[in-house]
Amino acid sequence: MKPKIAALITASGGIGSHFVLHKLQGHKNIVTLKESAFRGQAGSSKGDLKRYLSQGMLPNLDPEQLHPKKQIATAENKWLIMNKPPLKMINYHRTFHPDMPVLYIFRNPVSFYFTWIKKWREYGNKRYGRTVSDEQVFDWFRATFMSSLFELAQNFDKKRDRIVSFEHFFSNIDEELKGIFDCLGVENVKSESLQTMNVCNVCGTEKIERKMISVRGGRQEEVLVCPRHGPVLGPGEYNYIRKEDPSFLNRWKSNKNIEEVSEKFIPLFGKDIIDYFHNEEYLLDSDRNKYDTIIGKFLEGLKV
Repeated sequence: MKPKIAALITASGGIGSHFVLHKLQGHKNIVTLKESAFRGQAGSSKGDLKRYLSQGMLPNLDPEQLHPKKQIATAENKWLIMNKPPLKMINYHRTFHPDMPVLYIFRNPVSFYFTWIKKWREYGNKRYGRTVSDEQVFDWFRATFMSSLFELAQNFDKKRDRIVSFEHFFSNIDEELKGIFDCLGVENVKSESLQTMNVCNVCGTEKIERKMISVRGGRQEEVLVCPRHGPVLGPGEYNYIRKEDPSFLNRWKSNKNIEEVSEKFIPLFGKDIIDYFHNEEYLLDSDRNKYDTIIGKFLEGLKV
């Protein structure tokens, strides 16, 4: 049987999609793809996706899979995970393939907003020599996040789709991975047992070392290093052997205006969601019983 299609969706960058996708790529039954796959960007096209879904014609996706690379056209491979395609593209194909699941990463909106204040400040200084105001960032963030969630809610099915909790993924990765694997119907594999990158992503040599170096944001991390090509890093200095570290999850609380910002988000997401993250309830709600209830209620409220 040929692998089925699923999609990992996010509202924007800065939400851990690379980390999630590379973890999933380490599972023997899953192949995760680059953003270019099935998008017609000098690789497989939208037409290739249509032909695969309708006729079973699998294009050559080997150059468009993430690391660690594997054989795609094998009986062992059960899923191809598309990398952040437009949700409307997935909903279009669901007309004839209603069982196509979406894995949607959701992050504490207040924490996410503070991340984007920093990102827009760095981008503005680098590209334009100026910064945008916090209010402009809030307006952009509100429009981007809410429009994405509104679109998701219209066709969300909790029996088919999965909300991937950013906070749970970093604080309790094995349980969050289990939720994803259960959604896809594959064997549950713990994080430490998933395959990881072990070659240079340029020359393919296995003669690589592990060294502590400074990566994006000035973080000191253990990284694979090739003797010929240096640090083995992906797009945006992604560290292929990055370890999950939940210590950053509550750093947003160090901002002086968290109460004011949180109040601005309550009319958008509701007090239950904002309080859930403010109180760090994900640390105790390991089975996601409360999380799934309040997120499900929120998405139902967005349906028209």
